[in-house]
Amino acid sequence: MSDDAVQIFRSVEHPGSAPPALVYGRALVTPIGVCLLPVMIGALVAALQGYPALSYLLVGFPGAIAVAMLWTHYRLRTTLAEIRVRPDAAALRTVWECAREEPLRWMRVLDLRTNRSAIEATVGRGTYALRTARWPEHEALLEALRQARDVYLLS
Repeated sequence: MSDDAVQIFRSVEHPGSAPPALVYGRALVTPIGVCLLPVMIGALVAALQGYPALSYLLVGFPGAIAVAMLWTHYRLRTTLAEIRVRPDAAALRTVWECAREEPLRWMRVLDLRTNRSAIEATVGRGTYALRTARWPEHEALLEALRQARDVYLLS
């Protein structure tokens, strides 16, 4: 299959040409803030009430960092960032796969449904909800996925 026949669609989550460490670091900022906020509030309340806050911080800080890292790890590996469509198949890549430039896995487009806010595509063994707000070229993406699905249905 020639590269001319492959259409590439990128979501607003696509990392561009950023290296994996930068992608991970940027994605880690919000989870760290969210996870450390309860630890800081708890330490403040303990200090204001005259209780020792250091033990709370020594337990809470590593726990919050671990939860933030797991959250980031999960989000980067499950958030779709790129879809490549050729006439007979599609390849979906997550943010992490795009950042690491991992090889494509081509799968057939089995089913396609739309509603006001999303495109639901069954590609391979999974069904993915592609929110139109996150895919700037969602109309062209929908048409390309329809053509790939029709080729599968007619074969």
